[in-house]
Order: sequence, then structure tokens, then C-alpha cells
Amino acid sequence: MNLTTDEKKHFKEKLEKMKENIESKQGQSVREQSLKESTGEITSGIGNHLAEGNAERVEREQEQTFEQIDERLLEEIEDALERLEEGTFGICVDTGEEIPYERLEAIPYAKRTASAQEKFDKGL
Repeated sequence: MNLTTDEKKHFKEKLEKMKENIESKQGQSVREQSLKESTGEITSGIGNHLAEGNAERVEREQEQTFEQIDERLLEEIEDALERLEEGTFGICVDTGEEIPYERLEAIPYAKRTASAQEKFDKGL
């Protein structure tokens, strides 16, 4: 894709901001987990009910799922930043077609056109 210097700068800034937000969220999550573990040790002997334990387990599982999603998104963003540096940003990895600017604006880490992504998601 023939992006102008300003467009490349725009996408680089957008991707770096997304990366910073995720890394900040991950750091906050680690601090919160550490706090929960330290206070959990203190309160674990104070008669937790079974329902409370189940709710905490479900909450932990949800947090782990969100962390996995964030980690995958972070990888996608880092890949997009690499493609920007290599000059392949905006080119579909499957078809070699240009990814429309509008798609990149909506999903700056996109590495496929919408139709190629749909086929990829279906395993075609």
C-alpha cells in the first residue's frame, strides 16, 4: 500500500497508543492480582461460603480469558508495527491485495482484507 509519510506516522502512533493501553492494563491487572492474593491469605480463614468461592473462581477465569485476549491483541499490534517498518503494512498477507484504508483505520493491526479474513476465520 502506498501510504504517505503522514499516514504511516498516523498508524504508528495509533498502534503505539493501543500497545501502551494494553501494557498499562496488564500492569494494573498484575498489581490487582497481587493485592487480591495478599488480602486473600488474610481472609481465607474467615469462613468463606461455597458460593463466594465459586464466584471468585468464575471471576478469575474471566480475568484469565481477558488477559489472553489482550496478549493476542498485543502480538497483533507488534506484528503490525513490524510490517510498518518493513514496508508491508496495508498489504494482505494471504492475497497480496491492498487493505482498504477504511479497514486499517478501524482495525489498524489488520493483516488481511475483510474477505480474506472471513475465509481465514472459516478455515478456507
